[in-house]
Amino acid sequence: MTGGGAADPAWILSVPEEVRSFQGEYAGVVSRVLAGAVDLAVVLVVLAAGYLAVAGLLFLIDPVSFRFPVPSRLVVLGLAVLLLVGYLTMSWTGSGRTYGDRVLGLRVVNRRGRPLRAGMALLRAVFCTVLPVGLLWVAVSANRRSVQDLVLRTAVIYDWSPHAGAG
Repeated sequence: MTGGGAADPAWILSVPEEVRSFQGEYAGVVSRVLAGAVDLAVVLVVLAAGYLAVAGLLFLIDPVSFRFPVPSRLVVLGLAVLLLVGYLTMSWTGSGRTYGDRVLGLRVVNRRGRPLRAGMALLRAVFCTVLPVGLLWVAVSANRRSVQDLVLRTAVIYDWSPHAGAG
């Protein structure tokens, strides 16, 4: 989809003309890594906010003997993994995009170009969390697909449309 003619939906006019031709194309490794970094930051902020909430609750319960909690690395890692998988699953099931995807103009779709169903989104979220290095296959793949995309028959496309499945 190029240009800003009368046949284009109104939202496309808010997209810089230089990138309109990429609408619907497979996303490259740089865009996907940057979106992943934004999503990781979101998860870390939520994890830190949860920690501070627990610490605040403990302080309210017993301020005299309060000490900041020191969770084990295994607990922190487990919570981070659960939070990341949940965040990715809910995001890809709903709008087809995480916050990082929204910032970079990306959307995760199934082989028909539609948002993922809950089961597929969960499977992809687990796959991406357990094997994040699979994303790097995008750099050498002729059609810019990660290992996760190839195995699960999904794709990450450039999509600035405000609606899932549009574009």
